[in-house]
Amino acid sequence: MTTRLEPELPAAAAESVAPVNTGSASGGAPPPAVAGGGMPLDPLRLVAAILRRAWMIAVGGAILGLLAGVVGYKKFTASYKVSAQFIRQESSATFRASELGEPFKPRQMTVQTLVSLLKSPVVMQPVSAEAQSSVDPKLTARAIVGNLTVTPERNTDLITVAFVSGRSAAAAVKVINIFGNTVVKIIKDMQTQEAIEMNRLLKRQLLRTEEELKAANQEELDFAKQAGLINADKEIDAYLRTLGDLDLRLATMKIEFETIDLQMATLERELTNHSPINEKVQIARERLTDLRQEYTDLNPIVLEQQALLQELERRALAAATNPISPPRQGEGGLSTSYYSELVTLRTHKLVVASQLEKMKATRAEVDEKLRGLPEKAMQLVRIKARQQSLEGSRSLLASRQREAQLYEENSPGYYRFFEANTDDVDVSGRSKKVILLAVVGAFLGAIGTLLGICAVELLDDRIKTSADLKRVTKLGLLARLPALITLDAVAQSNWAFRTWLALQSKLIIKPNGGIVLGFVAAGRRQGCSTWIELLARAAAQRHSAVLVVTNRAPINGTVVPIEEALAAPALVRPVKDQLTWLLLPPDWIWNSRHRQLWQELVSAWEKTDNTVVLIEIVDAEQPDNLMLAENVPQLLWVARGGQVRGRDIRERMVILQNARCQFAGAVLNQETKLLPWL
Repeated sequence: MTTRLEPELPAAAAESVAPVNTGSASGGAPPPAVAGGGMPLDPLRLVAAILRRAWMIAVGGAILGLLAGVVGYKKFTASYKVSAQFIRQESSATFRASELGEPFKPRQMTVQTLVSLLKSPVVMQPVSAEAQSSVDPKLTARAIVGNLTVTPERNTDLITVAFVSGRSAAAAVKVINIFGNTVVKIIKDMQTQEAIEMNRLLKRQLLRTEEELKAANQEELDFAKQAGLINADKEIDAYLRTLGDLDLRLATMKIEFETIDLQMATLERELTNHSPINEKVQIARERLTDLRQEYTDLNPIVLEQQALLQELERRALAAATNPISPPRQGEGGLSTSYYSELVTLRTHKLVVASQLEKMKATRAEVDEKLRGLPEKAMQLVRIKARQQSLEGSRSLLASRQREAQLYEENSPGYYRFFEANTDDVDVSGRSKKVILLAVVGAFLGAIGTLLGICAVELLDDRIKTSADLKRVTKLGLLARLPALITLDAVAQSNWAFRTWLALQSKLIIKPNGGIVLGFVAAGRRQGCSTWIELLARAAAQRHSAVLVVTNRAPINGTVVPIEEALAAPALVRPVKDQLTWLLLPPDWIWNSRHRQLWQELVSAWEKTDNTVVLIEIVDAEQPDNLMLAENVPQLLWVARGGQVRGRDIRERMVILQNARCQFAGAVLNQETKLLPWL
């Protein structure tokens, strides 16, 4: 059945992107399509979504800004801010009661300490109680602290305090003056209490010092009665000369003693080296050397001499660790002479040691007498020095006690407070705060709406652009279907012809010019039939015999039901420049018999040169259709913009890839315009 082509094609958007390559159209596999991927999202799609919904951002900012302004208008009121200052003051010089030492000063309160004290409950409780009784019952300690600001002035002794009130200027001035006067009173009481405690401590120390001074005076009287002091200068000179002589003799005897020790050590070392046993070892070694020159090492004489040498060496080693013993009777040589000298030196050492001890005792006795002579005079001097020290301490303690008593009676305080008046009050309205809150609310509303738009767009995984399709399928994009509703029949035919030429450079072409291409999608109504019909007509214009398998009835061309074609392959003849449509019924299933018959039909067609077979594989994820897709040498993925989700494509592509299906690339049908007004 041949009719005129007037197709009702789906409208699509975007321009054709048909890559042109000068690849060979002969046999052999072409280079694979460039894989998609890249960024995890299309940034242009995100920017376009923001631009399309810019009015939402403006509306969201306006709504939240208006709400913030209303809340601020109800919350904020006119405020009255007043400031005052504390200044640190040093102790008065009139409190100095003595010229001795440093005067008494209470512990100075630092700026940091006062800042910490100002907002403590010790200060806030009395301030709150007085403010509630005289200003406003609602002025609790927490309310005052929340509106109170303490600022130490840098590199000065000033502390600025500010209080903000929403009641009136007079109330603000009164509260801050109550606060300042209360702080001054509290820190003045602290200084007074410190002076009281110091006064008590100084009184106790003064009483103890007076008692010690009385005891020292009595000790001096008693010592003067009991000790009779003489002129000991001449005796001291005589004892000093005696001590000099004794020290010289002691030094001489120490040198002699050390010389004897050195001589004894030398003799002991020589005795060790020239002991009889060592001489026997040396003789045995020389004998063994002589025997080895006459006999072998296994000779009994040599072995006996070796055993004797080992025994002598063992005895020599044992003798070296034992104290030096006198030589045995009959032993002579150097050992006897050395031992005799050693005994003499030992006796002389004992004599010198005895003399040294006696001389040390004599020197100690003379030294004791020498020290005893001035000891009484020195003891008297020490008693008098102690009396003078106690008298000075008593005078100093008495003066400090009087100074502490003056602080106790009239404490100046650590800080001075400068009271505020109504002229120092700064009045601020609520308009600035309301405007600022509204601006902040509008900004946050706009930002929130912007983030919401971005979140919605990022969560939308529908395929809208070519970048989405490349990212999801990981395939190269071969072409995009133009807006056919705006093209006439000639323009459609020209586009299809150019696209088919471009696709041939990406497809597997048999040596005789034949092409077998399957079309798959993630569901129905993705535009597979439209692509097949357009490309089939273009292939026919290229003088190819075209066989199309689809479930959509064409408007022109030779139509043969698939059952008849498989049952009688002779009815389907490949004719150049013509299209033959094998129509699939709605309930068609590619079972094993159908697939076998189909392979036979395709094999017969492939014998004819320049044959193009286009197959629409519907529901490719079904087992029977999947096995048909396995046998198709190349597949083309078709997706319709805005109609299919990325997860559906990924699920079906995983199934096809696991079946080792080969993809030539992907094409996009009806691409969504990101900015329709451009």
